[in-house]
Amino acid sequence: MNIDAQALINKLTSNYAQAVAIKDQQLAMAQVQIDQLNAKLAKKEAPENGENA
Repeated sequence: MNIDAQALINKLTSNYAQAVAIKDQQLAMAQVQIDQLNAKLAKKEAPENGENA
């Protein structure tokens, strides 16, 4: 069985790049959730109308 080393390297590089892109997308989605939770928390902790901080 003859394996083209360059083709193998290209395939592995492509697979790695795809895995990195997926992780990057997952991190971006997690950051959106963090931002939403932070906004919710800030709203919850904000003083009510007329109250002092």
